[in-house]
Amino acid sequence: MSQQRQDVLELTPDALAEWLKSAGQPAYRAKQVLEWLYAKFAGSFDEMTNLPADLRERLAAQFQIGGLKVVDRQVSADRETEKFLFECADGERVEGVLMHGRPHSTFCISSQAGCRLACAFCATGVMGLARNLSAGEILGQVAALARQSGAVGNVVFMGMGEPLLNLDAVLPALEALTDPRRFALGARRITVSTAGVTAGIQRLAASHTRPCLALSLNSPDNDRRSELMPINRRYPLAEVLDACVQYAEQTGRRLLIEYVLLGRVNTSAADARGVRDIAQRLGAPVNLILFNPVEGCNFHPPQHDEVERFRALLEERGVIVTQRFRRGRDILAACGQLRGKHQSGKPSGGRTA
Repeated sequence: MSQQRQDVLELTPDALAEWLKSAGQPAYRAKQVLEWLYAKFAGSFDEMTNLPADLRERLAAQFQIGGLKVVDRQVSADRETEKFLFECADGERVEGVLMHGRPHSTFCISSQAGCRLACAFCATGVMGLARNLSAGEILGQVAALARQSGAVGNVVFMGMGEPLLNLDAVLPALEALTDPRRFALGARRITVSTAGVTAGIQRLAASHTRPCLALSLNSPDNDRRSELMPINRRYPLAEVLDACVQYAEQTGRRLLIEYVLLGRVNTSAADARGVRDIAQRLGAPVNLILFNPVEGCNFHPPQHDEVERFRALLEERGVIVTQRFRRGRDILAACGQLRGKHQSGKPSGGRTA
């Protein structure tokens, strides 16, 4: 069996320069390779036409770029959303979503193949966890989506998996995203979403990348949240909220609350008041997400009046509310749906990616 090639996206610019120097190349080659990888988003070394052919061959023998191939791509009817199913070198499949926008598009990327959290409303959780993604596989999604859109968009870790349970790969990926010589994104243009892994929040706060943090809340009631999100039994809501407050104080970054509205489950006036209190404590806007309907699932989308009442109760106390519409519903854009379709032949569902 041939040895797995190292992912060039995992190399720091200094490490890449050192490898090129050891290969007898002049110093300016590093700048050329970096430009191909992070400005032109080359998908192969053959594209790097200003490099000597023998160097391209050596690079291809030693390294891979992202280690992913696109096995499915679907475009929504309004052409605003594109969903990609990527296959890793070992056959595992993960999803990424490109949401076109101005001035920046948004890339929704995965951090794990599957997820072990088993949130009741999420298709990915039904699949279980296959494995963590490497930093190269995470960055490979960004590069592939940038290749499609022509520029690096805002990056949100809201695809498959719990990012804070894979920080050994997510942190190096964040460093590459914010490195001026690589993807050069400002940390404010990166959001990491979590179901509430307190230890991970603390570790992320201690890093120097410090992205924005989004908390997937989905219920202000601890017992109900444990029913919807089993991880809440390990990291109770009060503990999670304390960690979020500390994250904001330590990093100076804004927080965001994500709330999936499940019809007649978490949309009551009491729920809205509870979310309002949490939002005011965290100083965070609330992003309302309408549940994506799923065949065979016990949950249903909320009625229009449920949504409007919930929103009004938040806004009457000055909470900023955004509403994420079900973009890409016609292309299975909810987290886990496209992968689920390929596995079973039927669409599964979850929160909108």
